[in-house]
Formats: sequence, C-alpha cells, structure tokens
Amino acid sequence: MLFWLILGCLLGAGALFLQSRSDIKLAWFDWLLLALAVVFYVLAISNYSDSMSELEPRAALFLLASFGLPGIILTVIVAIRAWRNRQPVVAEVAS
Repeated sequence: MLFWLILGCLLGAGALFLQSRSDIKLAWFDWLLLALAVVFYVLAISNYSDSMSELEPRAALFLLASFGLPGIILTVIVAIRAWRNRQPVVAEVAS
C-alpha cells in the first residue's frame, strides 16, 4: 500500500515538473503516450510482484518484459520528441 502511495506522489511530482518547465514543450499526444507508458509500468510492476509471490519466476520475467518494454519504448519516444523540441534551430546560410 505504501508503494502505491509513493508511486502516485512521484508521478504527480514528475507531471508538475514537466508542466512547469517553460523550455519543455509537450503536445497533447505526448501526454497521452506518457499516461499509456505509466499504465504499462504499473502493470509490469504489479504482475512481476504477484508472479514472484506465487513462486513463478519465469512467468514474472516474461510479464515484466512484455509490459515493461512497451512502456520503455513509449517513454523513449516522448523523451526524444521533447529533446528535439529543445534544440535550437540552426539556419543554413546560402553562399
């Protein structure tokens, strides 16, 4: 129970940090992708811990990979988009 409370506080703090930074611009679908990634992370953690408590380590690792990897991929997509939006635009000079 304490884990889920701490996780919720960390997610809220992360969302407030992203929202308050003026140099990080996220589109509406970036927020949607981040929310979907969080759902994948929560599913991965929950299934992993429950499978390990039932003494099924092979199933636990399979579920961790099958839910964790899509979450990582979605997070990396949003991080790359945010990083590319922060880069200054270099104008080419025609000689």
